[in-house]
This record gives sequence, structure tokens and C-alpha cells, in this order.
Amino acid sequence: MVPVDTAHSEAGRNETAAGAPDPVSPDLVSPWLEYHGRREAVTGRRDLFDEMLGADDTVRPHWAELVDGMRDAGPGAMQTLQSRVSRLVDDHGITYNPIPTGSNEPGPSSVRWGLDSVPYVVAADEWDRLEAGLVQRSQLLDAILTDIYGAQETVRRGSIPPELIFGNPGYLRPAHAITVPGPHQLFMHAADIARGSDGRFSVVADRTQAPSGVGYALADRRVMSRAMPELFQASNPRPLSTFARAMRLALRDAAPASAEDPVVVVLTPGSHSETAFDQAYLATVLGFPLVENADLVVRDGCLWMRSLGTLRRVDVVLRRVDAEFVDPLDLRPDSHLGVVGLVEVLRRGAVSVVNTLGSGVLENPALTPLLPALSRALLDEDLTLDSVPTYWGGDPIALSHMRTRFRSLVLRSTVSRRAVVGHDLTEHAARALWDEVEAAPWKWTGQEVPEFSLAPVGSSWGSGSGEQLAVAPAQVGMRLFTVAQRVGYTPMRGGLGQVMITAPVTEPLITVASKDVWVKS
Repeated sequence: MVPVDTAHSEAGRNETAAGAPDPVSPDLVSPWLEYHGRREAVTGRRDLFDEMLGADDTVRPHWAELVDGMRDAGPGAMQTLQSRVSRLVDDHGITYNPIPTGSNEPGPSSVRWGLDSVPYVVAADEWDRLEAGLVQRSQLLDAILTDIYGAQETVRRGSIPPELIFGNPGYLRPAHAITVPGPHQLFMHAADIARGSDGRFSVVADRTQAPSGVGYALADRRVMSRAMPELFQASNPRPLSTFARAMRLALRDAAPASAEDPVVVVLTPGSHSETAFDQAYLATVLGFPLVENADLVVRDGCLWMRSLGTLRRVDVVLRRVDAEFVDPLDLRPDSHLGVVGLVEVLRRGAVSVVNTLGSGVLENPALTPLLPALSRALLDEDLTLDSVPTYWGGDPIALSHMRTRFRSLVLRSTVSRRAVVGHDLTEHAARALWDEVEAAPWKWTGQEVPEFSLAPVGSSWGSGSGEQLAVAPAQVGMRLFTVAQRVGYTPMRGGLGQVMITAPVTEPLITVASKDVWVKS
């Protein structure tokens, strides 16, 4: 959701390394040939990078085991596999709570989590470069976060314009000088990844507020390993369990020095949260209690958890509530999700909350074009994992580019969560918005519409026409994760694959299903 050359790979490359298996002919994948013929028809484009097929339409080597394992499966077998996946999703109770779009609609209700029966396969060499770039990006964001709530040298030197920090809703003044024990202030980082037509990976968005998806990724892997055990064993993707262990250890390490046997809790907004299952499953895997604000209380300068009629002191809180809502006393007084007095306990150093309060400022889209220069200034390294091109209106050259490309960009505010897709606007609305941009250009960014690569998906997600295909092409992305440990950042060797709807472009982008990400060993 990753340095030699920022996880770049040549578009259409199908050469194999010495000793690698020969490219697989499309004849091997008889039930998948409809995918081969429908790529352009479904997407309307010829130039999108294909994850499975190379430029000459041969199967890429790292997909060979998966394709070979399915070569005898006809459309009926693929439907059986998808039905097995769906049944396991139901058995595990994996759900998602979509946010209602209409003001008169009732609150969110659970729907079945969509999991595609065809995994997203990533070659080992590509993953190594992608992973390295992701870890470097986590280190950079950690250095920025540490400085913003500390010495603020990046602001004093002009590396970051002050309005991008102090004018952004993610920056919380009460969190200044509140630190997390250990060498890193950014505990967890997620990045949404896309691959363009040139074969290069790039970051669509960084998630640093309270990143979601780890629980879903772990649950997806559990389902897929049971739905196709022989094929899973033959493909031998890198395990995700190491990330869960690393996360558990990191949470205990984040406890204040006075805690001998740290008590860790996962703070959730409640069962009506969009990602309630994600939060609950992650808590179960980690072995820590899932709590709501009513389960916690501040007394005697410490945070306590109500448990069986007694109070038990809490040392670490894994926060899944947006930071501004965690304390109605020092932050948002209208919050019904927080714990009164929690910020004061943080100031005393009696508890650790991760991600730390105020980490959401790193999601400001205007920081994106500054990251290459900040990487050289703070890490003395060139940034190796690119971002989708983004332009900040406070830069006159970037503003000029935004003016000429206005209708083809996604416009995002730096002072609110407002976002607008340029080509969706009427002429009158476009003129009104541009007048708004020109009146205060520093409050706006424009991002190029990201390109996503193609990959095979189960028929229920890809065709969109109700046809019973063996597989169908669809555009896909990934959400990747890292967690801070004493020696650096540990990445999940896999992630949350996403089947995207990109026509029409929406903000936020619509995901219709997830994919298990298989990284080759």
C-alpha cells in the first residue's frame, strides 16, 4: 500500500534471469485466454502494464506456478473457487461497514468483505526494491514528524512552508513535545501503491493518521491459504505472520520505561466503524483487548481499563480513532469517542498512544512534492520510491501547471479534507473552483490521476457485465505497511491488494474487492 531505482521495472519486460524458468505460453492457460482477449475491451487502453502477461503475451515467470496450477481449471472450476473463498469469508465473519452516501440513510450496516480468488503476485526482485523504497519513505516521514513536533528546523529553514503545517487540520498544537519512547515517532505507516504504464511503482497516498487494513490483509491470507492449499504451498508466498509478531513486539516496546509488563489495548470507535472487523481481527491476532472509550478512564494521572469490576493500568494504546477525537477536554469537545484527560496523561509520560497524536499532518498532500528535497536534507539520500505527480499551488511554477491541466487533475485542499475531480465539474463549477484556488493558491494541490496496472480477477469483480468468465482483467493497486522497531522499520512482506474502479475517476478511489498479495520467495 518497496533502492536501486525506486522499484522500477521495464514496461513489458519478459526477459528471465539466468536459471529462471522459460516464459509460459498463453496456451498453458486455456481457461484464462478470455482474459487475454478482453484486456483492451475492458479498459479501453493498450498501454497499461499487465502484471501477468509480458509484452509478447507470455506469462511472466513469477506467475508461472499459479497459472500452471490453474491451467486445467475451466470457468466452472473458477466459479467454484470463488464460491469457496466467499464461503470462508462468511465463516470467518469478515465484513465491511460502508459509509452511507445519503443524509437520510441509516447508519452503516455490515456487508460481506469482497475477496478475489486470484492473488496479486509480485516478483522477488521487484519486491526487494519496492520494500527498500517503502522503508526509506517511512524513515523520512518519521524524521519529518519528529521535527514538526520538536525543534521544527524544517520550518525554520524554509524546507517546509509553515502554512502547510500550522494550517493543516492534522496538526495538533496540544501534541507538541509529546513523544513516544524509542527512536521513532511514527509507529506505523501505510502507503497506497500503483504501477504506471511504464512499469514503475509510485505512491498514491501515505496513511499515517490511523492506518487501516492490516487486519484485513491477515484475514485475506488466512482465507486464501485454506481455499487453495495445494496451490498456496506450491507458490510459497512470503508469510505475513512475521509482521504480526513484529507489531506485537513494537507495541510492547512503545510502553513508558516504568512499565515492567506493559498492558496494551486497541482503541476502536466501535462496531459501526467502517473497518470494525479490521480492528477486531487485528486485536485478536495481536492478543490485546479491543476497547472503546467507555472501557477507559483517567485517574491519578494514569490511564486505566475497566476489567471485571476492577481497574487495570494501561501502558500503550494502539489508536484506531482519529487523533482529534481522542480527548474531548483538550481536543474536540464534541467527541463521543475519546477519553477525558488522555492528553494530560500523555504529557506526563504515563501512557503511549500510537500512532502518536498529530501524525495525520503527514497526510497533507502538499508535502508530497517536497519529499525528494526533504529526503536529501534529512536522510542525505535520494528518494527512491516516487509519488504520483502532485503540484502545490503555493509554488508559482506548480500553480501555472495546475492552471493548464486543471480539468485533468484531482484537486485537494490542504486546510480541509475536501477533494474534487476536475473533469467531473461543469464549466460554471470549474470557473468557481479555479477562482477559489487563485484567491488562496497555498490551500490547494493538484494530483495527476494515478495509473493502475492490470491483473486477472475473478469473474464477479472483473467483467462488470454478469458474464461467467474464467477470469477477467481489472486494474489493481496495493496498500503496504511498515511498523517501527528499535532497529528501523519492518515491512509486511505482502499487503492488501485492491481491485479498483477507475472509470469514472472518483475521490476517494473506489475499491470493489481485495486481493491477497503473494510475494515470491
